[in-house]
Amino acid sequence: MTLNIKERCQKVFQCISGKVEQSIRTIASITQIPKSSVGRHLRAIKRRQQYPESPFWETEAGREWLRRLVFAVIYEFGIKGGIGSDSLSSFFHRLRLKEQFGCSASALRTLEVRLREVILTYEQIQRSSCQGAQRIGICVGGDETFYDLPILVAIELASGFIFSEAICENRTYETWWQQVSEWFNPQQWDCRYFVSDEAKALVKLALSGLGCPSLPDVFHLLYALSKSMGSAIARNQAQLQKQQNALQQKLKATSSAEKVTEVEAQITALQAQQKTLETEHQEYQQSIHKLSQAIHPFHIETCEPQLGLELSETLKVPLATLERLSQSHAPQKGQDAIERWHKQIPDLSGTLHAWWQWTIQTLKAQTQDSDTQDWVLTVLLPWVYWHQQSQKTRQPQLKAGYLHASQKAEAALLKHPFTLSLQESQQQQWVDWAMWMCAKFQRTSSAVEGRNGYLSRLHHASRGFTEQSLKVLTIIHNFDLKREDGTTAAQRLFDKQFPDLFEWVVLNMGDLPRARRTLKPKMSRKPSIQLVPA
Repeated sequence: MTLNIKERCQKVFQCISGKVEQSIRTIASITQIPKSSVGRHLRAIKRRQQYPESPFWETEAGREWLRRLVFAVIYEFGIKGGIGSDSLSSFFHRLRLKEQFGCSASALRTLEVRLREVILTYEQIQRSSCQGAQRIGICVGGDETFYDLPILVAIELASGFIFSEAICENRTYETWWQQVSEWFNPQQWDCRYFVSDEAKALVKLALSGLGCPSLPDVFHLLYALSKSMGSAIARNQAQLQKQQNALQQKLKATSSAEKVTEVEAQITALQAQQKTLETEHQEYQQSIHKLSQAIHPFHIETCEPQLGLELSETLKVPLATLERLSQSHAPQKGQDAIERWHKQIPDLSGTLHAWWQWTIQTLKAQTQDSDTQDWVLTVLLPWVYWHQQSQKTRQPQLKAGYLHASQKAEAALLKHPFTLSLQESQQQQWVDWAMWMCAKFQRTSSAVEGRNGYLSRLHHASRGFTEQSLKVLTIIHNFDLKREDGTTAAQRLFDKQFPDLFEWVVLNMGDLPRARRTLKPKMSRKPSIQLVPA
């Protein structure tokens, strides 16, 4: 039986780790290893055991833990964090591991390349298991980000699964469709709507390519108002505060009674302007919140279904307030942002209509009982939806409104006679379905914006992306990154378990590179002057 170097070292270490010191001949007889090899292994073990923790690395548990440590550092910090191999090599040297495995920068680069290849292999193996017998309903968001070249990103908004993330030279419809057609199969995917910033190429992609409605991104609409009016009001407030501070300093340095009266009058006028500006800022914030709270499938006050027909009337008051404020703070940009809102109101109504159509069709496939359908649509869904919104939202005022709506919907659910008639298992089954359905209401492509922010940091750290590195990051996003409930994007989309990506990588990476000692002497880099010519 032929033993590899790792097994030979373990056998020799087991023989010398006892209390009784044994000769080379005895160790060779026990391990069935030539005496010359035993002597070489003993010298290597002695060289490695320089520190108190060194004997642990010679054990099987120690070597396995060391493998996990090295692969985890390269995976988390090298690939996901964009930290270079030189820094990782310095880290391992500070842990006094240079005698345990090859931790030079070049060796770690080779390991990182190998790890990327294993991750790509993982994705190829899992791709076949992602093919299901039934069509999966999806809502997709698309956008592009710019570094060196545009990166086109298409994400399933409810699950966060990235369908397409590729570097392209342009962002025309043909380029978008070339990327999307690689994964879009009408027999597998039932695309219900496509959320974007309404760029012409993306609108055409939704209507002609995916065959679904193109819906406007509420995030971009709200951001346009914030960028124009919100920033203008904030700048004016800062300027008034700066002027007031300057007058306060001037007042302290003034001794003349006449000038004191003049400065105090100026301060009083600035305080009046500041108070007016604070009132206008509150009106601006309240109007923005009303716009955001209006675009939901349920009324936040009554929890009744909102089909989108009355959306134009609901948005009229906050838009009128914002139009009045824009005349004072952002005449041109503010008016353009408000005009964009007016143009998009029919499409925003289409957002609500598309989700309700999807919900009713899916519910009819679940049950034909009219009482159950009415209970789900009017009682269960409002509670689940507002509960999810209150969990996701961080803005204090919006969160308070969503919590109030959730509590009101919960009270109606608990006192409804149909709720009391269901068994606990049936209730949980419908709650799970309602959670899945409410997650499908997506009015923004903020998931794409968040992905762009993540890529921006890595692009800066890694000084660009290669096609392979971007592909690896996409696989990690889909199969490794987890939400608070512990699920990955692939699990949420396909509703099945996948092997843990990192554990699969550890099993398939093989052994660590051996530590090597160079025989070349270190050359001095100091300049020398030759007094005698060669």
